[in-house]
Amino acid sequence: MAQESNLPIRGKESLADKAYRLLEELIVNLDLSPGMPVTEGDLCEHLNIGRTPVREAIKRLSTEGLIIVQPRKGLFVSHIEPAEYVLVLETRRPLERLLVESVVLRATNEERAHLSLCGQEMMRLAKLGDVKGFLKADWAFDEVLCAVSRNPFTARSVAPLQTISRRAWSAFRGPERIIDSAMLHHALADAIAKQDVKMADQATCQLIDHLTAFASGQVLDSISA
Repeated sequence: MAQESNLPIRGKESLADKAYRLLEELIVNLDLSPGMPVTEGDLCEHLNIGRTPVREAIKRLSTEGLIIVQPRKGLFVSHIEPAEYVLVLETRRPLERLLVESVVLRATNEERAHLSLCGQEMMRLAKLGDVKGFLKADWAFDEVLCAVSRNPFTARSVAPLQTISRRAWSAFRGPERIIDSAMLHHALADAIAKQDVKMADQATCQLIDHLTAFASGQVLDSISA
């Protein structure tokens, strides 16, 4: 499990936020698989959360493209294609660079130390081959980045793309190269800890390049299949 934060990253979590977080995790981990039909009632029962907050979470997930609402047919977990993943990363790159620059310039020493702990946790879970734990730690890393950037506009823009990236990573690759991603996150955390804008930007680009190379390879594989 990822390190628990003692930082004031956000206020008390509402039931709608909790429902969203838990449903996002189920979708990212493919426990709710692409194309799978779901109902409000089943999700409420599974999460043990009432209908109103679950409905709010579904609306948010629908806006982000993770759940598809089809009139008279119901709710479905969206499909994800390698070509779409490439486009997500293309859009994510400039936003992530802006986000990281803001973090380098605005994060406190305590927040930099916390990001380093997140990076270490990702490395630990990667070495164990714990994919679900790694993805949860990756979520924690991104949550801290968004919060300590102190730019809610960038954070709101990039967060859904980070979620789609985690789900695509989960869908298209196994644990065999999990350590590569962990090392790149660790390098990014190290650059932020050193307050080096140039190094942090390079680390961000290397991470997105790594993901893009994989996504592009998946596109080629799907064409040749």
